Amino acid sequence: MQPPLPEWETQLIDDAIASAERRRDDERTLAQRRAVQLAREQGYHRLAVAIARPPRDSVSGDQLTLFGRDLTLFDVDE
Repeated sequence: MQPPLPEWETQLIDDAIASAERRRDDERTLAQRRAVQLAREQGYHRLAVAIARPPRDSVSGDQLTLFGRDLTLFDVDE
């Protein structure tokens, strides 16, 4: 049978565990903030692309276009 750990060693282990849990919680909070910021930036980008995209009927069929005529996930069926 092992002798019990000294009080200082038990306290050291408890402090290390508490510190690791605080760091994990801080990292989780920071990751949530980054996810929200990324979602905002993606939304702004989609909005900018939608605003800058020319109307579909203004492009001739013989003309090369940056945006094809195939509908994507974000296009509304016309």
